[in-house]
Amino acid sequence: MFNSLKKVSIKSKILRGETKFVEFQQSLSLDIKRIDFDPSYFPKKEKYLEAVFIKTIAGFLNTEGGELYIGIKDKPTEITGIEKELEILYKSNTDQILLYIKSLIDSNIGLQFINLINIELTKIENKKIIRVSCKRSSQPIFVKDLFYIRSGPSTDELKGKALLEYTKKNFPN
Repeated sequence: MFNSLKKVSIKSKILRGETKFVEFQQSLSLDIKRIDFDPSYFPKKEKYLEAVFIKTIAGFLNTEGGELYIGIKDKPTEITGIEKELEILYKSNTDQILLYIKSLIDSNIGLQFINLINIELTKIENKKIIRVSCKRSSQPIFVKDLFYIRSGPSTDELKGKALLEYTKKNFPN
C-alpha cells in the first residue's frame, strides 16, 4: 500500500513538470538523441551530461534541496526510463549505474556529503527511473571551484559579489 502511494506521489511530481525543487534528465550519461538520430554515433558515457547531473545536485544542496529524476524527458514531459542506457552502458546491471552515480558524487562533490543525498531506483509506468533526493547542505558545496544554486526550474552559477553575498547570507557559519 505505502509503496503504491509513494509511486503515485512521484508520478504526480513528474507530471507537474520541472520546478525549483524538481529537475528531469533523460539519461545520466548516454546521449539518447544522438543514438536515435545519428547512425555514426558510438554510444559512450558523455561527460557533458554527467556535468549537468553534478551541477544540478550541487544546486539543490546549496539551495533548499530537491529531486532529480533520471529517465524523464522534459518538453513535453515523458517518462522514458533508463533501460536503453542500462543496456548499452551498464550491461543491464542496475547496481553498476548506482555505483557510478556514487563515484560521480564522490569525485565531484565529495562523499562527506553523501548523507544529504538519497539515490533510489524505482519503476513508474513499467519503466525504470532513478530518483536522486537532496537535502539542503549546512555548508557551501563547490564543484571544481564553481558554485551553483537552483533558481526556478534551472540551475545557475553564482560568481563574484553574488556568490559572496549568497554564501554569507545562507551559510553563516
